[in-house]
Amino acid sequence: MDFLSHINYYNHNMKKIIFTILCLIIFSHSAFAFDVVYPKSAFSKINSPSTFFVGAVKNGSKLYLNNEEIPVHKTGAFAQSVKLNEGRNEFVLVSDNQTKTYVIERPSSYKNYKPAVYTKYNNPLTVEISRNGAPIRTTAIQEGINRISHFQKGMPLKVLGELGNMYKIELSPKTSAWVAKSDVKQKKESYERAFLFDYRSRETDSDFIYEFALSQKTPYSITENGETMTLKIFNVGANEDNTAVFKITLNQRLMGYNLQYKGDTLVLSIKKEPKIKRAKKYPLKNVKIVIDAGHGGKELGAVGCCRNYEKDFNLSISKYLEENLKKMGATVYMTRKSDKFVSLNDRVKFTNDKDAQIFVSIHANSLPDSQNPQKHSGSSAYYYYDEARPLTEAILNAVSKSVNINIEGIRQASFAVVRNTSAVSVLIETAYVINPDDNYLLMTDDFRQKYAKAVAQGIKDYVWQNRHKHLTVWNRHKIKFEKIS
Repeated sequence: MDFLSHINYYNHNMKKIIFTILCLIIFSHSAFAFDVVYPKSAFSKINSPSTFFVGAVKNGSKLYLNNEEIPVHKTGAFAQSVKLNEGRNEFVLVSDNQTKTYVIERPSSYKNYKPAVYTKYNNPLTVEISRNGAPIRTTAIQEGINRISHFQKGMPLKVLGELGNMYKIELSPKTSAWVAKSDVKQKKESYERAFLFDYRSRETDSDFIYEFALSQKTPYSITENGETMTLKIFNVGANEDNTAVFKITLNQRLMGYNLQYKGDTLVLSIKKEPKIKRAKKYPLKNVKIVIDAGHGGKELGAVGCCRNYEKDFNLSISKYLEENLKKMGATVYMTRKSDKFVSLNDRVKFTNDKDAQIFVSIHANSLPDSQNPQKHSGSSAYYYYDEARPLTEAILNAVSKSVNINIEGIRQASFAVVRNTSAVSVLIETAYVINPDDNYLLMTDDFRQKYAKAVAQGIKDYVWQNRHKHLTVWNRHKIKFEKIS
């Protein structure tokens, strides 16, 4: 067979393969009248009093669940909440003479276990933090916003007792906290009092810096209230309650900060407000912003009614947001610009390495089994540190003014990307992918463009709000730093 014959033979076979694939696609679409996105399988175990069915039918088709017709969106999308009894639950879905049966088993609510009991140690134990970023909590519960600080590896702690998988630790004679047993390891040396040798303040073009020279690493906490921060360094001798307390008053809004040990010196760096001029053309010049398109690559995020992926909606809105912010003169960095996986730690590191003042993470929402997707719709936004609440409010206010969508409100939550970044950080849930109406909006390019434009406007509003008061009370960037006990 000559060369041309080989080519013709190859082309002929490729046409046959392509034709076969097309036939299979057409056949599969004609064979299935509806697609169920959730539950993911025909047999599942769900420990909840309720769950929901999410998916889509062919346009114009009706859908029945256990002989009752359920609402279908004009896109074919549906979301239906169902109650679960303990034991076996059977659900039959029918559309266009196609039937699918789902069996969901809800485990018995009876649990034969005894609650953990607190055990106080006769002789306190000395441990040290075994990983960076380990949370110290106000209660013995390993979730939520009950965090005091996040300590670096090697921080010594005095353990007073235990409750379940948590240790109770002493920060000062009058202050205790909790740490997970899995975040510490036993330390042979005894727990010793630290000494504060010196403390000083200085500033650079971009930061206020406070340094506290100690004899060893020792626990600390920091709280913020508007333009005031209070730093407590525990287990420090020659101070009331063995606690050194410092108050820092800034003539500016907090724009992100970082607190960590460098050797045995505790260093607090507070970002200065960016130097900007009120101008129509470039109102965000000199402002560094990181946009984080949630999920990506192998991490799909939530799956929508029409089997569309959250990661794609996030990236689309993020790109439009980048475009709007750049037009305003901002310096913009993207944690991802394409459909690729980026870990949470890498997103945080990227943001901190860029020394950004603002971090915005874009997401689309979903729900746990116990919630009804038909009763939840619209936008919400989350922050962790109080400094980020004004940004959160400004963004949702801008969205409410220019985007036709329900506003669920703002909430405080302990998401890794808003908790560990040194910028003013907010996570936005644009809409619910498992609500048919919201899913339709997310599928619409016009909505995604308008939403991104509104977020950009909210960021601009935040940067410019109440700036005049900082220019009239003191000289710009003047600070007050004092030890109050």
